[in-house]
Amino acid sequence: MLAAMSGFVDHYAVLGVPSSATTPEIRRAYRRLVAEDHADRHGGDLRAVERTRNLNLARDVLVDPLRRARFERERRAQLPRAAASDPLFDTLARTFGVAPGGGPAPAGPDDAPRWLTGVAVGLFAAATAFSVGLSIAAAIKNAARDLRRDDA
Repeated sequence: MLAAMSGFVDHYAVLGVPSSATTPEIRRAYRRLVAEDHADRHGGDLRAVERTRNLNLARDVLVDPLRRARFERERRAQLPRAAASDPLFDTLARTFGVAPGGGPAPAGPDDAPRWLTGVAVGLFAAATAFSVGLSIAAAIKNAARDLRRDDA
């Protein structure tokens, strides 16, 4: 999926390893694939030569920590982004579940930073407390006004 996007090559897919693969796992996968696909085994076939180049590049990028970190940033930038959503609603939906008939499931808890989740919950609590406080104050004010009317 990522390989088709704007010339981006997913080196993990080239080597057939998960993004959590360790350096020894990457090297083992590289050796296995090079042994199978090396151009010398295929009589100089141009596709085999290109495949070997891709394997070499993928290994070089993924075993070097600095190049791998840069590749990870580029890879994350290539991933399709979810539509913008309301972090407060997402937090509440994750906490209390989605309202009936409410479309797709919200994003997972790892999608939002912990501080943002805390801020969203805190703001919701503050807004609720404020509106309840206003409701109580308005009820007291209306009751006092009604009492004054009754006395008059």
